[in-house]
Amino acid sequence: MKQTSLKRSVRQAAVITMAVLAMTAGLSACKTQTAVTNNVAVAEVQKPQPVNMILDADFGSSTDDLFALMMLNHYIDEGLVNLKGIVVDREGEKNAALVDVFNTYYGHPDVPVGLERNGVKNPRCFIPYSGICDLKNAQGEPLFKRSFDTKDCPDGYKLYRRLLSQADDKSIVIVAIGFATTLSQLMQSGGDELSPLSGLELFEKKVKSVYIQSGRFELGDSLSGYNMRAASRQSAIFYENLPKSVDLIMSPSNIGDKMDYLPGDVLTDLSDTEYNPIKAVYSNYTCDTGQRMWDTNCLVNAVLGDEQYHLSPRGWVTFVDRGEESLLLFKPDPQGNARYQVPGDSYFFEEKLMDIRRHTRINRYPSAYTIESPQPLLTGREALAWAKPRVGQLMDKYLCTAHNTLDPIEVREVFRPIGYYGGNGADYAEAEKLVVDSLYTVMLRRAIAGGKRSLAIVTGPPASGKSTAARELKLSEAGLIYDAALTEPNALQAAIAKAQREGMEKVTVLMVYNDLLTCFKNSVNRGLRNRNFTAVDEMVSAFLSGKGKLEQLRKDYPGVEIVPVDCSNNQGVHRVSIAEAQKWNHDVSEADMNSLLAYLLNEINSGELQAYMLPSVAGNIMATPGLSGKNAELAKEIQQKVIELTKEYKVR
Repeated sequence: MKQTSLKRSVRQAAVITMAVLAMTAGLSACKTQTAVTNNVAVAEVQKPQPVNMILDADFGSSTDDLFALMMLNHYIDEGLVNLKGIVVDREGEKNAALVDVFNTYYGHPDVPVGLERNGVKNPRCFIPYSGICDLKNAQGEPLFKRSFDTKDCPDGYKLYRRLLSQADDKSIVIVAIGFATTLSQLMQSGGDELSPLSGLELFEKKVKSVYIQSGRFELGDSLSGYNMRAASRQSAIFYENLPKSVDLIMSPSNIGDKMDYLPGDVLTDLSDTEYNPIKAVYSNYTCDTGQRMWDTNCLVNAVLGDEQYHLSPRGWVTFVDRGEESLLLFKPDPQGNARYQVPGDSYFFEEKLMDIRRHTRINRYPSAYTIESPQPLLTGREALAWAKPRVGQLMDKYLCTAHNTLDPIEVREVFRPIGYYGGNGADYAEAEKLVVDSLYTVMLRRAIAGGKRSLAIVTGPPASGKSTAARELKLSEAGLIYDAALTEPNALQAAIAKAQREGMEKVTVLMVYNDLLTCFKNSVNRGLRNRNFTAVDEMVSAFLSGKGKLEQLRKDYPGVEIVPVDCSNNQGVHRVSIAEAQKWNHDVSEADMNSLLAYLLNEINSGELQAYMLPSVAGNIMATPGLSGKNAELAKEIQQKVIELTKEYKVR
């Protein structure tokens, strides 16, 4: 076990111990008066009273709102929350439909939902994930069940008025993790059929406390936070009218900044379920933005208590409306109604993040398959058999960080649980092809559905500089970048044909060239960094496959744009003419082969390549195309040295 893993295990064990002690202490502290029945003393344990809550959130952009809603549904199951209703303060009926999807999925379809219909116009949307409401299953039916028609949702401030008019005095806790638009409308509302009291009077009479995601007090700039700035006029109304008798607890943005829930970790935590709305979001959208857990901190604080966080002393807050530069100023005062969460150490943030992950792993619909649990070593046909029933989950894991690039080498990473370690890619060739082919179709369709009908195929020998060329030639605007060697016969033509069948209007092929020895050196250097080597026999075969490819492509697809790029000797990315590219040498002479083998032997003798890496680099060296004479003898010498060093390594 690595030292970091050991430390983490020790810390987690400490957390469990502390939790047990806290539970024991809590049970002792919760004992009430001893009741005597038949001369037997019975200690009555007082159960915590559920928090009467209204959630107010800007669903439809960042994913932290979704994790807060997931946790809230679990808190309801645990008897910790009596959820009165949810207000969606981002305009758009589909955002209300999203809340319906979540509440129905988690078993609480009857929670009233109100919708803001006069709020922030076209606010920034980081991830337009409300589209999961439109997903269909294999039968063409909605993937996620719904419980109501969003057209029937009352305006958000009207729902507030109804819920508050029905509540006991000082009984409601509001968790506000979105814009202040609906709250400001509530405060400006007058008496109506629901209550003769104004909205402000209702708020003061019925609301006990507000937990709100706002502020940046520990960062030195006093900015009010994105949610408050995006609706600065309404935020000013809220803070100006907030009754002094209502407790205000703020969660500044720098709390959630340190809680980075990576997309890969999300899908790892959901790997044993196929049917889950959060998984649908992370599988269908690039979620590298909005993955920090800002909003969950307000909810956890409201439900589990102030002891969960380090809170500032009391004071008063003043909102200064300056649009995008709006400020939230804090003035300490023991009589003040406001406090804010103060950052803790790294362990504090890790503990909070692990608690969210614990909730994510609560599984209502388990899958028959998992892709994360370590398996016995599986290669070849066995790896393919393992991948077939899991191909959807394997694609999900890749798609969560793929952006618009399909790179088969990166796809191989999904096979680590069954034994892929970077240097044995050939053992997973069939399984890789299965997943890559499926991904190619899905990513083509995703790009086209998003209105981006251009494909850039970046092809050339392994480690020739394809990714560098794609980056320097700024292909990021393409709907899809397919970064692959495509060395098999007609593989490039097949990729183009499939793209055109799916509806891609523009296909550009970036043909990248580099000399054989430089490609192999690049591969070795890359492998030393990430264990991803290209073996000698594979490298030579791939290099030879480039012979005649340009001419054949021009013949088969005269309408496809070809961009030749020369990266020879790693001397930079140089776009060249078709005529110049036709002079590229894809033959492998005896001198070329000798230079490659001599370089490999030198690397082995120098000790730069460790013993366990050698089989990955040498591969099936005696099967390298074109071996003869002295080169065959040199290859045999390398093979014998690899066998000896590997055997010695295994003995040790």
